[in-house]
Amino acid sequence: MRYDEFRSAYDAVQQACLEARLDVDGLAAEVSRLAVLARQVELRSEREQAAADLASLTDLLEMVRRTAPPPASPAYEKAFQEASALTAEANAAQGPVTERIKLAQRAIKKIRTLAERVEDPGERFTLLKMTEPLATLADGLEHSRS
Repeated sequence: MRYDEFRSAYDAVQQACLEARLDVDGLAAEVSRLAVLARQVELRSEREQAAADLASLTDLLEMVRRTAPPPASPAYEKAFQEASALTAEANAAQGPVTERIKLAQRAIKKIRTLAERVEDPGERFTLLKMTEPLATLADGLEHSRS
């Protein structure tokens, strides 16, 4: 393999990183794939350059592993999906203002209940923040009646 072929594959991985198309596992898989390619570079000087390129990508992978947030809990993921659906429903609602206000208020109450079921404080806070746009919606609808 020529270095420019390796570099083309390396550049594609870097571009995927810049465009946030790779998660930690995806980046790890790409680093492993590039390690195999780097060993196949024919000229020694170019193989050393490929190894240096690979080292910088490996450093990036290690940094991402250290700083990546822990995965969300299953309870949070389920609650987030439900809260998102409640928010979308309240935002898309048509009909009498009174009914739309009640729908937004019910969504707020349900989201608060969902948040109570999540153990992680950060995840709970994120869910509770989802009630703010609904409160703004309800307030705006209330003011539109006057």
